[in-house]
Amino acid sequence: MNSIKANYLKRVQDISEKAAHMHEFCLEPIVDKSTGSFIQDDGARREALKAVTSHSIFESAGKGGPMIQTAFANALRSYCMQRGCTPSDELMAAAYNSLSNAIQITSKKSGLDLPSGSIFESATMDTTEGIIMRDRLIALILPVLLLSITSDMVTFIPGTFNQSEIFRIRRVAGSTFGDLTKGDIIGQTFNGQYSCMDQRYATGTGDGTDTGSSNEFRLRSTEDIGVKMPFKRKSVRILHDRNIVAADDGEGNIYGSFLVGVTTVTVTGTVDYANGVTVPLFSVAPALGIEIHTMVDIDIEADPTLIPLVTHEMDSKVLYPHESSIAGDTTLQAFWALRREFNLNANNMTMSAMRNLLSADKDRKHLRDMYFFAKDERSWDMDVPTQLYYQEWYETMRIKLLEIDQALLARTEISGLVGLVADPKSSVVFRSLKEPFFTPAAGYRRVPQPHYVGTLFGMWSLYEDPNGTDYTSLCFAKGKDHGQAGYVAGDAIPAMSFKHAMDRSLTYKDTLWELAYRDVHPFGGREYFMNFRMTTG
Repeated sequence: MNSIKANYLKRVQDISEKAAHMHEFCLEPIVDKSTGSFIQDDGARREALKAVTSHSIFESAGKGGPMIQTAFANALRSYCMQRGCTPSDELMAAAYNSLSNAIQITSKKSGLDLPSGSIFESATMDTTEGIIMRDRLIALILPVLLLSITSDMVTFIPGTFNQSEIFRIRRVAGSTFGDLTKGDIIGQTFNGQYSCMDQRYATGTGDGTDTGSSNEFRLRSTEDIGVKMPFKRKSVRILHDRNIVAADDGEGNIYGSFLVGVTTVTVTGTVDYANGVTVPLFSVAPALGIEIHTMVDIDIEADPTLIPLVTHEMDSKVLYPHESSIAGDTTLQAFWALRREFNLNANNMTMSAMRNLLSADKDRKHLRDMYFFAKDERSWDMDVPTQLYYQEWYETMRIKLLEIDQALLARTEISGLVGLVADPKSSVVFRSLKEPFFTPAAGYRRVPQPHYVGTLFGMWSLYEDPNGTDYTSLCFAKGKDHGQAGYVAGDAIPAMSFKHAMDRSLTYKDTLWELAYRDVHPFGGREYFMNFRMTTG
């Protein structure tokens, strides 16, 4: 338990520190301190970044460091301008980790204990061409993360080469008090008594015959609550049908009277303050079904050990990274023909195609998993009744989405609805809504890749997946703390290029290979996803 907690706290600190580093060297230099806005001049932004490169992780990339840093900064600037916010610390730390890992495995001075003949030996960039290619690839790390719509839906873990931990943390009652027994989970939706010293307990129900002489309405802290709890003097109140009808006098006696119709009912009894016992007695038996409650204040000055405790139950699971790879080739004849006739570099074209496909496939892989693991669905009829206007009826969509919001919060106990990934047909319906029901992203333009669309009903992020199922949107929840998402992702090694010697067929061959984490969260990941289906008729 202690080791898991230490690992978790170390993880959180690591994320915070690396995110702060990325902000310091990629975002802060390009912001005009006097206005708080981004520096508009491209040259001024480059100079501002160059001035701090030598103190950052980008310095370890050598001559390509400023280029990589500028690519990261420009991607951040575009993201902030479109979204009106900065990326999460998890995403920023994930980019830092990927960059650090890529530089490590492509440096002979990395200090990594890699076996002779390892695949990583061929990834070291000893030539000028190799270094340029490496820098181009790793310059895309943050831009790809920011363009990936699933980056807003996952929790990122450090991309260690062999394995990594993902954590679950739950609040636990460390003592028996109020409505909780020691060891009970305190969920986010817990709505009972625990920290307040003024407590209320149901002590019986009237049957029309018992006045309390058989101790029917007695409260005994040891037996009824589970722990002996001393009561404060002059804090005891007896409730009849939820009305306060009697109280203690501070000397161990209960007194009170009230009317039932025209009948005066008196209440007497005793209080044992030290042992936490109250025994009320009614002169007229409470009627059938009448609830009797006792309210008391717990005297923690008499017994400080009763102060309720909150502890944490922590668990972790080990995840292992998955590989992705894609190869491309170009014949020597095609290479020279393209260069001679069109002034095109066939190698660069092949590498670009492989890189783009690998990046897009990562986003789609995450989405395919999320679609597969989505749990339950809610439907909404989009046919407009004849007596209503189009916009009036479509407001009922918000009610259905609010139901999903509540359902996700109840399931995860962490977060309600954060965003939706719509198929093209659902996206058309959403985008047809007038502001403020739908607000498009700044400069929005539809593209044939999963992309950010805008804000729905002023509350939820809207994305579009061109390959989604007709009229079906994926709804997702995500908390603000590390680990609070339904899916886990992280690059151990970002896409790296491996060149192969030309074979007898006079063909250049290249392989792009990466190692990444992509798994549904092992602790209740399915609870974070639900489908929203539009129907007709």
